[in-house]
Amino acid sequence: MNPSKRNAWGLFNLGAAATIWGSTFVVSRYALASVSFLHLVILRFACSTALFMVLFLVQRPRLPHGREWWLYLGSATSGYVLSIPFQFLGTSLTSAHIGSIVTCATPLAMVVLAGLFLHERIRVRDILAIVIALAGVTLISLEGLGHSSGASPLRWLEGIAALIAAAVTWAFYSLFLRLITRKQSSLTATGISNGLGFFILLPLFIPRGGNVIATVAAHPALIAAIAYLAVISTFLGFYLWTLGLEQVASVSASSLMFFCQPLAGTVLGMLVLHEHVTAQTIIGSGLILTGLLVNMNGSRVNTLWRMR
Repeated sequence: MNPSKRNAWGLFNLGAAATIWGSTFVVSRYALASVSFLHLVILRFACSTALFMVLFLVQRPRLPHGREWWLYLGSATSGYVLSIPFQFLGTSLTSAHIGSIVTCATPLAMVVLAGLFLHERIRVRDILAIVIALAGVTLISLEGLGHSSGASPLRWLEGIAALIAAAVTWAFYSLFLRLITRKQSSLTATGISNGLGFFILLPLFIPRGGNVIATVAAHPALIAAIAYLAVISTFLGFYLWTLGLEQVASVSASSLMFFCQPLAGTVLGMLVLHEHVTAQTIIGSGLILTGLLVNMNGSRVNTLWRMR
């Protein structure tokens, strides 16, 4: 395959993965009407862990040794025990399109964490990007103080706080992933972290697990939603993102394809869930995306930061 065609396929795969992750917010918003956010997270991880186990039985990747397990414990805790539950909680308290917009600010949180823990220099451009994005988040947060959001002000602000926590904790996960993937493939790192996260959360599922499974079994649409979150969002989405990063000529340019996430989340939220997007949300979203553009212009942050 010639380089230009390979690059085009890479951008297509990255865009497809980001679009899938945008749809995750819509599917999870639907499922959260019947299942608690924590139970939905655990069911999703149970299915995706089973898929990764089958993959590992076929590929037989190298398993971690010694102190490497501490890095995996950090990635599992920050990414799967904290970030994804925060994401589902925030989406349940706000809306699908708000969830997809706010959490796409994760690269900006990575800039701060990389400066604090990896001693990377934070540039004036980075500070400007963060300020612009924070202005956008603030504008969206203030929307909940009115009546246009359809939720109580406190519930709305709690949802925004949960989504911000999801973005920050996923940035921590990304730092752990950068350290792990120096010796492991990204797919292997994701599978092991996913499995550890599932087993850490499993005790929280056991007390009411029977009732939850009975509820899900009685609703075929819920089964389909959980299967979509596990197979399409987690397994296929990450595979396409990893494949795309291997195919594109410029990793920094490929970051722009992630803008498909908020676009997909917003459009599908309007079409499927009939969510109302206000002018204030559009302006706030524009500020967040502008901040990302400012940051991505010459950014040194590795784009292997995201898997939703």
